[in-house]
Amino acid sequence: MEKNHTTELGQLLEQASYNIASYDQLEDSSKHEQTVHVQNVANALLFAYEQLRNASENIEDHLLVQKAILRFYRRNLSFTTNKMPTGLGTELIIELTQVEYLQNDTIPLSSVTKMDEMITSYYELFWMVRKQYPSLPVQRVEKWILEILSVKSEQIFNNPIRILSFARFAHSHFTKLISYDHVITSGTPIEKADYPTLLYISIHKALLKSDDANVRSELQDLYAVLPTAASQFVEFNTKYDNLVGLDATTKLSRLILKNAAPLKIIRSTFFDSKEDYRAVDLSKKDRLTSAINTDIDMEYQSVRKSVNVGIVKSIIFLLITKALIGLLIEIPYDMLLTGSIVIVPLLINLLFPPVFLAVTALTFKLPGDANKLALATYIQSMLYDEPSIPRPTLKYTEPVSNTPLFNILYVAVFIGAFYLVGSRLAALNFNLAQGFIFFIFLSTASFLGYRLTLQIKELELINTSQGFIALIRDFLYAPFIFLGKRISYRFGQLNLIAQILDTVIDLPLKTTVRLVRQWMIFLNNKKDELL
Repeated sequence: MEKNHTTELGQLLEQASYNIASYDQLEDSSKHEQTVHVQNVANALLFAYEQLRNASENIEDHLLVQKAILRFYRRNLSFTTNKMPTGLGTELIIELTQVEYLQNDTIPLSSVTKMDEMITSYYELFWMVRKQYPSLPVQRVEKWILEILSVKSEQIFNNPIRILSFARFAHSHFTKLISYDHVITSGTPIEKADYPTLLYISIHKALLKSDDANVRSELQDLYAVLPTAASQFVEFNTKYDNLVGLDATTKLSRLILKNAAPLKIIRSTFFDSKEDYRAVDLSKKDRLTSAINTDIDMEYQSVRKSVNVGIVKSIIFLLITKALIGLLIEIPYDMLLTGSIVIVPLLINLLFPPVFLAVTALTFKLPGDANKLALATYIQSMLYDEPSIPRPTLKYTEPVSNTPLFNILYVAVFIGAFYLVGSRLAALNFNLAQGFIFFIFLSTASFLGYRLTLQIKELELINTSQGFIALIRDFLYAPFIFLGKRISYRFGQLNLIAQILDTVIDLPLKTTVRLVRQWMIFLNNKKDELL
């Protein structure tokens, strides 16, 4: 029987899986500790509001808990007066349990102590930085503290060993294959010593869909930046902000995304949370190959389900946003201009973008069997050092000559597409405000649809031919996707709707529920004193 020789990457996978299995056993042995119990006080109402709040923001599902924690700290930590927080660990667990991010009676009391100590250390760090660096903008330091606090708090509930182990594995894979000359041009303000950090940031952005808060926190741990060292903290976070804003980071993320398919399957097969998790044994190649093929099929199904859920969430997001803008802008503008509500443009603006997104989703197509075979072969080449298996390589974007003629044609397509849609709107008697809103929401729907297709493209190892009609379709959509991306970026930064919800509903609702809960506890204690 031929012996299977594993690569360094294969050995790293075995070690990572052993560490994960060991952690799972340790976690199982510590489940007998006393836990936090949360009373049911308006839980259904808080859960319903949380779903509305999430729909208004349209973010990745795996970031929902971290964002909820971030909002909690924004409400409960003072960055204007040095008022040391007390008991926030318990209050955070209660709030997350009420909206069903945490299961009741599962968080050990030791986590409360750990969280309170962490909150205190980073809150003290904020004032330490303010004292030593008075010229640093307060909002910037506050952002650093809140982001790191939100991530580290979630990690107390959900240990990140699987994510961090996979990030290390992916970093090792790309380090051996990547050519930085393809993504980092001469004159870019970055030292070669920072290339590994840049790669780590890009892996998190592309493969793990991490936001800045998560990447910032993980890198801070890797560089052992302690909350007691203000100068090191400021230096690290300033450098991170510079690196993450470089064009090279965006280009590197695109390259990783283009080569993401095998890594997605490896993550699903060997790193994602599973019941009865066991360490990987690469000596059993046939069994491993069967598991990979099974997981490719499951990943196809998972992506299809994720895309369908994404379509529904995007449609809800469009309807909520459009309804609010209609009430705040479009209807008042119509009343001011014509003295009445213009129904046809209002209905078209409300219904066309969601319908357009739903119809576009019908054209989404998962990769075929040839792609599945290519994925399985590629993964074997990553893990096994055998002459019969070709070595893994990376796909790079083919360089295109940036001729003036192509640029002129590209601009002409932009202008033509907007003119064509604008002329149709004029024929339907759209006024300036109605037309502007239509373009905004059509572009947003186009970008949301395009972003959903990226989930499918991330499974493609073999480039499939789109055909001439599909190429023309994508070309015509490009102007609206481009505009939608810009709008989504600005909306993500400003998100007035989410800010309104936080101010008008979130703060008073959760403050009231907390007071009612504390009042009920007080009454129960008084009743016990009578016994």
